[in-house]
Amino acid sequence: MNSIELREVVADFGRLIRRVEETGERVCITSGGKPAGMLLPAAELAELEHFAQRAHGGSRPRPTVGQEPPVSPEQQGPYVLYTHLDGVRMTFTRDCVTVAEVRSVEEVAWLESKARAGRQNYMDPKQTAAFEEFLAHQSPVGDGIAWIADSWKAQEPFTIIEFIKGPTPEEVALAYGADAQDITDGLLLHQVQEHDTREGTEDLPRVLVFGEAAGWTWLGYHDFDDAFSRCINPPPAQQITLTATMAKAIYEFSYCKDGEYQNPVPTEDSTDVQPDMYEIRWYTPGERPFAPHAPLAFLNAYVRRAEEETDWTDDVTLFFAGLERAFGLSLPLDAIASGHVRCARPAHG
Repeated sequence: MNSIELREVVADFGRLIRRVEETGERVCITSGGKPAGMLLPAAELAELEHFAQRAHGGSRPRPTVGQEPPVSPEQQGPYVLYTHLDGVRMTFTRDCVTVAEVRSVEEVAWLESKARAGRQNYMDPKQTAAFEEFLAHQSPVGDGIAWIADSWKAQEPFTIIEFIKGPTPEEVALAYGADAQDITDGLLLHQVQEHDTREGTEDLPRVLVFGEAAGWTWLGYHDFDDAFSRCINPPPAQQITLTATMAKAIYEFSYCKDGEYQNPVPTEDSTDVQPDMYEIRWYTPGERPFAPHAPLAFLNAYVRRAEEETDWTDDVTLFFAGLERAFGLSLPLDAIASGHVRCARPAHG
C-alpha cells in the first residue's frame, strides 16, 4: 500500500486521485509520518460497506475533531473535493460520480474487520453452484435417513419425522407438550414397549421420540389424536417435516427457514394457491424434482447424486437419500430398532 504526506497533496489532490482511479489502489495519508487517514477507491469502499452490514455488533469509530462549517466544494483538476464536518472525511467526485473517499484509519480498520466477518457466509452464484455440486458428492452423515423410508411408508415406526435446527431435543419436546417428568427421567422407548406388553396399555403409539444427530434435533411420532402442539416460538432456524399417510399413499415433505415455508415452485403473480407441502410422489427418478428457479431447486443436485451413487431404486427412498446429503440428516438405526432412544408421553396424560 502506498503512503503520502498530507502537506504534499493538500493544495492539489488531483494527481493523487487520478492515480487511485486508474490503479484502484488505496493510499495512506500521513501527517508527520503518522497515519492520518485512508484514501480508498469508491468501488472498494462500497464493497467494504456492503459486507460490513452483514456483521452485527460494535459501534463504528467516528472522528472527534471537527470544523464548522466545512469549506465550499473545491475544484481540483477534473475532480471536485467535498470536505465533511468531522474534519477527516473527504469525498472526491468527477462528473457528479464519486471516485474516492478519505476515511479515518480507525474507521477503515473497523470496516475491514466487519466485512471479513460478513463475507464468511457469502458466495457468488457460481461459487454456490460449485459448492453445492461438491457437497452433493459427499456421503451421508452417520446412518443417514434413507434406511427408514420403506417402513415409514407403512407409518412404522413413525407417521411423522421432523428435523429441527437450533433448539435442543429437550427444549423441542417440552415446546411440543411432552411430559416434563418423562423427559427428566430419561424415559426410553423400549421401556414403554415393555410396559405395554406387561400391563396391556397402549402408550407406544402416543409417545414423542426424540434425539440429536449430526447437529439436528430429530423427532418421531404418530400424534393420531393431536396430542402434541407442534409449536416452537420463535420458529427455529430450519425445520424439515416428513409425513406419511399410508391409507392415501401420500408422502409429504416441507422445509421452513426462520418460520417461512420454502415453496417448491417459483412464486408467480397468480391467484392460484401454492401448495404448502411437496408430495414426494411428484418426484420421478431421473427427473429433477424442483423447477430451476424454485426455492428448493438446490436439492436437485443432491437427489441426482443419490440416483447415481446409491443402490436405492424406490422413489421415496431415493428422495430421502437426497435429503440426507443436502442437509446432513441422520437417524440412529440401531438405537431406534432396539428402542434405546428417549421418548415422552403427552403432558396431559
